[in-house]
Amino acid sequence: MTTVSTSHLPAGEPVLTTDVVGTDFGLPLVRPTRSRQGSRVRVVRSHCKAHGGVVVWFTDGTKTPPLHGRTAWIVAEGEPGAHPSARVVA
Repeated sequence: MTTVSTSHLPAGEPVLTTDVVGTDFGLPLVRPTRSRQGSRVRVVRSHCKAHGGVVVWFTDGTKTPPLHGRTAWIVAEGEPGAHPSARVVA
């Protein structure tokens, strides 16, 4: 299982998230998941610093609430329906 921190999360990376946990001004909110079971694959569009932390936007129109500290994301490599990883490993 590969994990990536929010600060190193590139656009195009498929990661595992929860189902929608709420809304923020009409936009569905999701959170990083801690296990593969019951999780959904979402592809990162971008991430940016916000007043309360870092917000990650996904290509399906969902986003996270502001995340604080060191948040780790599980990369969805080999998951059914996942796109190939856009990461470059040096």
